[in-house]
Amino acid sequence: MTCFGGKGEALPNVLDIAPLNALAERASRRISDPAIAKRYQKLAADRVRANPRSFRPATAAELSVAPAWAQAAAERGETISVFRSNGAMAARLHTVARHINDAVRLAAMDANADSEHSTTIEDARRFIAKFGRVNFSDAALKATKFAHALAAWEGNADTRDVCEDQSLVLLSGRIWRRITSVAQLRKIGREFSNCLARTSRVSSYGAMLARGTAQFWVLRDLEGGGHMVACAPAPLAMRFTEVKGPRNAPISPDHPDLLQLGVALGVRPSPPPRPPLPPRPRFGDTPTRLLALIEELQQPRRCTLCQPRQAGLTLSERLRRSGAAH
Repeated sequence: MTCFGGKGEALPNVLDIAPLNALAERASRRISDPAIAKRYQKLAADRVRANPRSFRPATAAELSVAPAWAQAAAERGETISVFRSNGAMAARLHTVARHINDAVRLAAMDANADSEHSTTIEDARRFIAKFGRVNFSDAALKATKFAHALAAWEGNADTRDVCEDQSLVLLSGRIWRRITSVAQLRKIGREFSNCLARTSRVSSYGAMLARGTAQFWVLRDLEGGGHMVACAPAPLAMRFTEVKGPRNAPISPDHPDLLQLGVALGVRPSPPPRPPLPPRPRFGDTPTRLLALIEELQQPRRCTLCQPRQAGLTLSERLRRSGAAH
């Protein structure tokens, strides 16, 4: 089969085009709009086909097992090529796809709610509406501008406080401080070397903080050093969903500083531990209840056949024995 580039130039015959299409399809998954993703998949595949570095000549071993059409083309002196992975090209496709998805997100925003960015939102909507008629280069250039605009916009939004600044001074002198913004949460993540450093307003912990469904607290000493980060539901904290120290070090639920924060937030204490169950009998051992029954049966019993009950005393005998007959 012969492939053609974006400007109509013929590319070498390719033995198997499926890996190329799979690469384009994986890149398009980053776009949330199905119609835009389908169009981008075609643009990406055409972009790869137009790059000669995406192919190499087929070897003699590959030609020996190639389909009949490929062997016939080789006999005619035509070049038979094989798709090869190009890391730079794959990274480029995925980056452009992320930028296009940023444009989709920008176009879905309410222009009337934010007059400062209304012009950018309208431009993004026009870009998405005409996406079916753009080529890869134009799409990449315009999408990059929208992605930078959205990043700057969200960067400013991340610094805004989403909850009240609160603090709790403990008896030990340490202080619990509530984390009030997504940017501050990322800063704490970098300090503690954990996944909070990569959070955002639309993913994971940052999204929960921005929506007000979770609250985060950091424990610091008098010198400002961080000791642990606690996460609890919001607005009502019935329990701690996660508590970690630096580098995700585990924290005991009975830690005194954590218990004091729990009392202040209204976290319910942990239920008392259940008593341990009796050990299960090993194979061949007699169960405990059966042992008790055997021991009870081994107690001496009076047989009613061998030892019949003696007849009771008559009234005269009882009176005589009691001395009333004298």
